[in-house]
Amino acid sequence: MMKFFLTQLLFMLAGYVSLINGQAEGDAGIAINAPSLGTVWTAATTNVVAWTVHDNSVTQINTVELRNGGSANLHTVGIVGSNLPVNGTTGQWDWAIPYDIQTDSSYVLVFKSSKGDTYSPYFTIMANTDPAAVSSASAASAASAASASATSSEGSSSEEGSGASISFKMTISLVGVSIVAATTLLL
Repeated sequence: MMKFFLTQLLFMLAGYVSLINGQAEGDAGIAINAPSLGTVWTAATTNVVAWTVHDNSVTQINTVELRNGGSANLHTVGIVGSNLPVNGTTGQWDWAIPYDIQTDSSYVLVFKSSKGDTYSPYFTIMANTDPAAVSSASAASAASAASASATSSEGSSSEEGSGASISFKMTISLVGVSIVAATTLLL
């Protein structure tokens, strides 16, 4: 009886893992090159966000959201950019990180277009503890939130996808393999 139950559980979990891995992913027509996995930025500073265009029908990124948390439960911190033009094969945007962002190593940027959403790999933002930088950056952050600017240029790259979705798929796959191995040992 116990073997039957474990076998049924194994097949249900394997089916669930296959379902998650097999879901189609819509993307915004771009691949994010910066920030990359492991990037560390500081609040109250300006950093370059860069991407490669792989769908020429996309002409604009409607919004850019900053989110944090685990891949299955990302929380929206806020909208940090909007109406970014997409021209050519590469683009970039100077993002003035708000001064009040807290230290966290689980931030992602989500670019949204009419085609779907593209997630950046995880990156870290460190809180800025320099009072002078924080006070001068608060004015810059307010201006940046009011209007985001982006530039595009010609170029090429074969990089596609995002590290965030890859790492999520790998985690789910590894969980499935661990369950299969554990169940096999029990049988």
